[in-house]
Amino acid sequence: MDFKGAASVVPTADQETAAGGGKMRHFQRVRRLLSLGSRNQVRQLSAGTSERAPKNGLPLVRLALLAAGGGALGYDGIVNDFTYCGASVRFVRSLKTAGLIAADYMQLKEDDAEYETKLKAIHQKSAERLLETCLLNGGLYIKVGQGFAAINHILPVEYTSTLSQLQDSCLPTSKADVQKVFRKDFGQLPEEIYQEFDYQPVAAASLAQVFKAKLSSGEQVAIKVQYNDLQKRFVSDLGTIIFLQDIVEFIFKDYNFGWILNDLRKNLVQELNFVQEGHNAERCARDMKKFSYVHVPKVHWSHTKTRVLTLEWIDGCKISDLKTIKAQKLSLKDIDVKLFDTFAEQIFHTGFVHADPHPGNIFVRRNPKSGRADIILLDHGLYEELPENVRGPLCEFWEATVLRNEAKMQSAAEKIGIADSMRFAEVLFQQPIRIRGGRIRGKLSQEDIDHMQEIARKNFEHIMGTLKEMPRSMLFVVRNLNTVRAISHHHGDVVNRPQVMARYAQKCLYMQHSRRSPVQYIRWLRRRIYFEYCLFVSAFKLRLLDWYFNVLYLMGRAPASARTVMSDMLTPPTDPNMLR
Repeated sequence: MDFKGAASVVPTADQETAAGGGKMRHFQRVRRLLSLGSRNQVRQLSAGTSERAPKNGLPLVRLALLAAGGGALGYDGIVNDFTYCGASVRFVRSLKTAGLIAADYMQLKEDDAEYETKLKAIHQKSAERLLETCLLNGGLYIKVGQGFAAINHILPVEYTSTLSQLQDSCLPTSKADVQKVFRKDFGQLPEEIYQEFDYQPVAAASLAQVFKAKLSSGEQVAIKVQYNDLQKRFVSDLGTIIFLQDIVEFIFKDYNFGWILNDLRKNLVQELNFVQEGHNAERCARDMKKFSYVHVPKVHWSHTKTRVLTLEWIDGCKISDLKTIKAQKLSLKDIDVKLFDTFAEQIFHTGFVHADPHPGNIFVRRNPKSGRADIILLDHGLYEELPENVRGPLCEFWEATVLRNEAKMQSAAEKIGIADSMRFAEVLFQQPIRIRGGRIRGKLSQEDIDHMQEIARKNFEHIMGTLKEMPRSMLFVVRNLNTVRAISHHHGDVVNRPQVMARYAQKCLYMQHSRRSPVQYIRWLRRRIYFEYCLFVSAFKLRLLDWYFNVLYLMGRAPASARTVMSDMLTPPTDPNMLR
């Protein structure tokens, strides 16, 4: 080996002494050996040289790291369809969104003169960020976003109105992804299984897409196809969401929704199994058989797998599509009464409760024979079992709350395990019962909504405490009630929901007895008569008060506004500028 070129850079004895002696020189050589990647350079150093590596050369360690990273990326792409890479991207995106939202709120000062205005602006900005993140991440993020949109009596309207777009704005996947699911589950392509298969989805939900197809028999069917990578990414996405909410809890001490996510994990996992959803649909159909106006699509088991569900095709429109409902000359009052009775049957009698009844999962159609509305229940993936020892006291509590019997309210609440019966009533009815002496309205004014949100903000821990006291099976019941109430409000609250459901709850108190005797029926009939009497007296008092104000006006003892004072008190404002 030629040492001439390196002679000028070899340290002398004096230099070695000045640098710390021979030991220091040995240490420096070892360091350079670890940092250089060329065999020739290693030989030069071992012979006493210190020639530097070319500036453009990459060290062996870096090359190895790059190769390992590229190999891992390639393996994830070929074997897992970039599942883990996608999880990393979604995690970083979610963390960024959470950080930006937290930073905005932390910069806001309560002593600022424009606090309320700035707070609303931050609410809206944060809601739009969440919407964008949920849409980009898809899957479970959309499902969680839909859940938050349903609690519009607690969260600010900027969040609920913005996140409600997730019910209709889910992003469809490609034809290739659909074919991957069929190849893995059936070993065939859709066009090889069905006589016709339209790859253009008719609906895109949080967990799956729905396609229209035709069986070999010629029957039109709806095909629910799960997103290709959903099951692989579910665990990582759920872990990310729980991790992020833990961070939010650490920064904002008043936030406390994490325990709900942990409790619901088991139910969400079950929702990924379309075979289970098929069994849920059939059980729901059996439970609803007593209602001629309720329809559940029939399951075609020969064309159903874990990630593909084939159902009977039923035409209809979303229950929130007021334009189509009006065009079909259907009565909103008739629709809402049937809707309330349907879910009252599940909550108070059968105990098998549809936990996700948002407008995209409930359709209506005009019955060709009666000309009235039929209710079509879709998406049976998420259900909750409400045991009989909870259903009975819940019926009693609902009836007692409508009748304003506080002693029975407290007694029924204690049977369920709830300490504060009044707060429990406000959670169930989503109304500020305390400030109106316990009277339950069929309509909510903007003042009521503002009051509920103020209660939620100031007494958040108490509300969370009430939710924690509930049996875990009640959590989905509360969600069901929230969603149905939102549908009713969208229809203009044309039916007094609490009273309709109270009548059904009272009926279920008699139906729950397996051995019904004439004596039990007489007792129930007396109870029913008393219930209707109390409702009549309450309504009659309001009517007398309305007549009194009108008489005062006619006698010239009151202004013209007295004629409408009662209707103004009982009707929410219609001015959109007054609605936040």
